[in-house]
Amino acid sequence: MIILQKKYEYKNHYKQIKEQDFLKQNIRNGSILSISQWRKTKHIIQDQKIDVAVEFSSNDCSLSDHDEISKAAMIQINFETFKDGRPFTFAKMLRRKHNFKGELRAAGHILPDQFVFLIRCGFDSVEIKEEDKDIWLELLEIDEGLYYQP
Repeated sequence: MIILQKKYEYKNHYKQIKEQDFLKQNIRNGSILSISQWRKTKHIIQDQKIDVAVEFSSNDCSLSDHDEISKAAMIQINFETFKDGRPFTFAKMLRRKHNFKGELRAAGHILPDQFVFLIRCGFDSVEIKEEDKDIWLELLEIDEGLYYQP
């Protein structure tokens, strides 16, 4: 898998911590935590200034003001299906209501023609298969810049 940030390709330096392997001492820079793991350890992470990502599933796109999600370095939203619009709305909410300034990444079941709309909703990057890169970039290139949504 690679990361596309608009037209640029990056290697993914984040690694997910599985629930069965989750121990506070395993959290390092570049760890991806579930929202429940974040809630259990956010104060330790903030005190030690560890750059971590928090992952959400499109089935669980909800936050409280107590989550302090703006302190995470990156948020990754995993699309369960390409037909689900909730992550688009959640991305806008993260940017506007929760004032999230870090990287916002889309992963999972996403179609290349959704790339432009991901960017418009506040996503910075997308995780895709390396062999699909050319079609993602081609569809981004042919976008006329028209906005269909306010």
